[in-house]
Amino acid sequence: MDKATCIVVGAGPAGSACALSLARKGIETVMLERGRIPGEKNVSSFVLFIKELKRLIPDCMDDLPLERNIIRTDQMILCDTDVKTITSYNYQNIKDPITFTAYRRKFDAWFAKKAADAGAELITGMTVTDLIIDNGRVIGVKADDEELYADVVVGADGYHSKVAQASGLNPELNPEYCMLGVKEVLALPPEVINERFQLSDGLGAEMGLWNYNINNFKYGSGTLYTNTDSISLGAFASVAFLKEKNIKLHEYLETLKQHPYVSALIQDSTLREYQAHILSYGGRVEPDKLYGDGVLLCGEAGALVETFTGMGIPTCITSGMMAAETIEMAVKNKNFDSGMLKNYLKFLDSTSLLDIVYESQKEAAYWTGIGKDGFPADMKAVADTYNKAWDVDYMSKDYYPLMLNLYLKVGKHFMPNIFRWPINTGIKISCLYSKVYEKIKSIIRNRFYEWKKQYDS
Repeated sequence: MDKATCIVVGAGPAGSACALSLARKGIETVMLERGRIPGEKNVSSFVLFIKELKRLIPDCMDDLPLERNIIRTDQMILCDTDVKTITSYNYQNIKDPITFTAYRRKFDAWFAKKAADAGAELITGMTVTDLIIDNGRVIGVKADDEELYADVVVGADGYHSKVAQASGLNPELNPEYCMLGVKEVLALPPEVINERFQLSDGLGAEMGLWNYNINNFKYGSGTLYTNTDSISLGAFASVAFLKEKNIKLHEYLETLKQHPYVSALIQDSTLREYQAHILSYGGRVEPDKLYGDGVLLCGEAGALVETFTGMGIPTCITSGMMAAETIEMAVKNKNFDSGMLKNYLKFLDSTSLLDIVYESQKEAAYWTGIGKDGFPADMKAVADTYNKAWDVDYMSKDYYPLMLNLYLKVGKHFMPNIFRWPINTGIKISCLYSKVYEKIKSIIRNRFYEWKKQYDS
């Protein structure tokens, strides 16, 4: 191969989406993957939102390798001695599914094959070690002992992107903008999973786990979801936070497994797989650092992901598709300079992707700032508020309804500052009025009974 129009580095979801889109447009594309088989280095199961994938491959459901259709979602708040759970069953998703569990090693191989079948050249077992740069312009890649040339190189090579680093678009990896995840896949018979999670064959559950004090761990979050014959249990935290607090995340995962509620769900399971992985918060790379002369970044390489809601795969797919649209425009204009490739931002802005990343930036700022210290108190406030439903004396008055309590203790953190003070003041004044009103009624009532007692005597 003397020279290709485009070299895509990485055969993950972003790279395959880009290569597939380019191949359909008749643009010569080579996709390089360091694994012998795309996905072989991804042992993890994951949750797949399929709407974006169906836009790219409308008939994907015909052969897409899936595990279970998620119809049950839970949000769980855990402490040593209590559990609060909000459970939602969405039976409409049986006929119109939107979310599945799947395995990356199967999914990535399937996706890369779709790109190859469309005409992209897939080369596996080849590791990109550097870029070929001429007068500040990327003109190719160095892979093992070979040099491969192209008009444009797309970096879709994950968090530790060689393309992003070598091009200077993302030279440093800031721990403030990344999180560590550890996950175990625990084998269980399908019939046991169905019974414990109140499911039937082919249907699945996903649970978000939040704790405020388990075995002296003051902070933590995790996820638990069902595959066909296994359960995936993971824990996540900011790398900077783990370093600051000297917390070992795998120990927190063991703590989760020993919690009475979680322990009952995974009882008698056996460890099948274990994985640790670095993920980025949105915003690790600024928009003007997503392109350069002869180079584009998409997916995790450009931090075009949203990890908080599990939207990593759809955002990667979308960014790969938009990178392909940008390259098609560049091919038509025979111009691969940064001024032309800047149109990537316009294509991204035609979707909600940049908005999603911006929201992820704000979430990252919260969880690495006030959130990391306020989280335990917030979760405890939620649990304590719900506990009132059990502890309340029904013969007395409760002046603070449940939702007001939740707002005053938790929701105010997510309210813009300009609205927070007047809303807080209004709520407290309204509650004060109720208290004063009930106090006056109580005084009048007591005096009436005292008068009646004297009168009857």
